[in-house]
Amino acid sequence: MQTIGLIVAYDGTPFSGWQRQEGSRTIQGELENALSRINAMPTQVRGASRTDAGVHAEWQVAAFETPRNYAPERWVQAINATTPPEIMVRRAFVAPDFFQPRFASRGKHYRYLVWQGNFVPPHLVHRAARTRVLDVENMRRAAASLLGEHDFSAFRAIDCQAKSPVRTLTRLDISVSRPHFEYPCEDGGALIQFDVEGTAFLKQMVRIMVGTLIEFGTGRPSEEMAEILESRARVRAGQTAPACGLTLMRSFCDDAFGSVGSE
Repeated sequence: MQTIGLIVAYDGTPFSGWQRQEGSRTIQGELENALSRINAMPTQVRGASRTDAGVHAEWQVAAFETPRNYAPERWVQAINATTPPEIMVRRAFVAPDFFQPRFASRGKHYRYLVWQGNFVPPHLVHRAARTRVLDVENMRRAAASLLGEHDFSAFRAIDCQAKSPVRTLTRLDISVSRPHFEYPCEDGGALIQFDVEGTAFLKQMVRIMVGTLIEFGTGRPSEEMAEILESRARVRAGQTAPACGLTLMRSFCDDAFGSVGSE
């Protein structure tokens, strides 16, 4: 038996999240179905991040065991030919025995997209949430309070089972762009991008932070962000932003030989 690592991308729209669930379509379930067919035996897949229903990924790290001695490129071809089109293996590599992506993770980069306009462009319908015009500068001032190590109890789902709410946020950038369309539309609009990096995240933490920052974009005083953190109360933060806008851009995993699957 050898351990194979995978770099997986997926559109989470039709799935009930990453984690295997009885009676539901999930990313982990689809990969395990495909690999069980390829290996001709039950095969379990381990992932670095358990993304929620409707959340996407560009660089999810996963691993599994196999008796087959295929070259990495053959694994890419075989899995992509067997999984639904919403799931794509970008790369395969030989990993250390029983490599555990979740425990090897040293950080993650999430991106959340918000369309500022009346109507979301069709190609962003499943990739961006919609909002009214926002005060981006005020959101940036509020976001500064979230950087560093904090107790993020106010920014986690009520059913979050993490033993500790303390996390370290290393990056929270907010940028605005106006996508070029070949044919102009009356709505105009702009795309607001939240790039968030940290060592680890609580359940729905990024979506709650974005939902809260949107409130600051509509007039909430930026000084209140520090008060929300200090309160540790979920009711003080904003609504949870929709899942469709969130993408796991990168899961940074280390093994005994350095960063796995790196370019």
